[in-house]
Amino acid sequence: MTKMLKKGEKLRTTLQFKLSAIFFVVMLISGSISLTAVGLICLPIMKDNSEQQLLEMSIAIDTISEHTSFTTEEIVQVTGNSAYDVQILHKGDPLILDNQKLLNKKGYVISSSGVIPKSDMVKKVGSDYIYISTFSSESAYWIINLVVILSLAVSIIIGTVITTFVGRTIFQPVRELSRAASEVAKGNFKVRVRVPSDPEYAALAKNFNRMAEQLSGIETLRGDFISSVSHEFKTPLASIQGFAKLLQSDDLSEADKQEYISIIISETSRLSKLSSNILSLTKLENQKTVGVKSRFSLDEQIRNIILVLEPEWSKKDIDLDIELEDVMYIGNEELMAQIWQNIINNAIKFTPVGGRIRVSLMRTDKSIEAEIWDSGPHIDKAAISKIFEKFYQGDKSRATEGNGLGLALVKRVLELAQGDIRVENVPSGGVSFKVSLPYIIEDMM
Repeated sequence: MTKMLKKGEKLRTTLQFKLSAIFFVVMLISGSISLTAVGLICLPIMKDNSEQQLLEMSIAIDTISEHTSFTTEEIVQVTGNSAYDVQILHKGDPLILDNQKLLNKKGYVISSSGVIPKSDMVKKVGSDYIYISTFSSESAYWIINLVVILSLAVSIIIGTVITTFVGRTIFQPVRELSRAASEVAKGNFKVRVRVPSDPEYAALAKNFNRMAEQLSGIETLRGDFISSVSHEFKTPLASIQGFAKLLQSDDLSEADKQEYISIIISETSRLSKLSSNILSLTKLENQKTVGVKSRFSLDEQIRNIILVLEPEWSKKDIDLDIELEDVMYIGNEELMAQIWQNIINNAIKFTPVGGRIRVSLMRTDKSIEAEIWDSGPHIDKAAISKIFEKFYQGDKSRATEGNGLGLALVKRVLELAQGDIRVENVPSGGVSFKVSLPYIIEDMM
């Protein structure tokens, strides 16, 4: 019983049921209005026509009565036919008693009633009274009225049934979309819906499929992100745990002890940097603007970062070629520093011992252009489009001890600054990172 009630409640809430109900109500109202309108317009005409026929019948009876010696019974027999019902009334009939004054005065009384007017006449013929109706029998009038009412009811029912089946077809894409949305809610982002021919539904289906595709991509990235973070944390933690256990050994030499401590400190530093980068990237992904801006020298900032990284490029005996124009810039100084820090540090890591790095900065009429080139190995073509993704380290030729977040940070900072970054393998050798920032006249002054 409960299931039947729930099914009934569900039915009442479906669009298909509502459409059928609306059609039924609309048809009922429109039919009622139509009948009323027809009645108001046609009823007087039909009534006048029916009464006129009775008047002509009355005149014909008077003529027969005046010019012949027919009795009342004979007149009834002559005038009665399939179109008229003519009967002799008894003296005490209510029709006579109720209309006695008018009958004495005019000789007849006419009355009309019904949606399809039915006119009746009580007429005095000599000392008798006859009853004349425009329908040959009582049943004929009701049959006609019943046919009209039944026709209207059948039309409404048939229209409602047709609307129900048509509505089922119309709302089929909505039901498919509902089922697909339910699958997405369960975590199945591979579900897709059929794109119907109707423009409205087609746009809805395409948008849903696009949404499911985007959610699928986001879910994949989320899974990869969690997997990568877990892996990045697991490796240094395992290293710290292993060397910490070795330090517990009593027969450990001082040299080994210092080496193990150095490794633990290095791995701890790596964890700290990874955590810092994850937090920074998460914060940047939730930002809509670069934040607080200030006016500073872009070329001076790059020089300072190169100096900070001096121990790194010096121990690899890297030759630096620096060409920086004087460029003033208005932006977030801290975020811009992360761009140069990550790209130049990246270049130092991949440049071989005795290699070369070139850093240039210039301004054009439309933008500020910076280039960091290193003489390291080329990046695999398939990897170029992915190196700005979080944790991506798929290119073995340029694999490093990094965590794959540096270039993702660079990309996000430049997006916030409305800038752009491109990477390309230089045919003559090495890899070039080109940064473009919007040119703002106020920044240059």
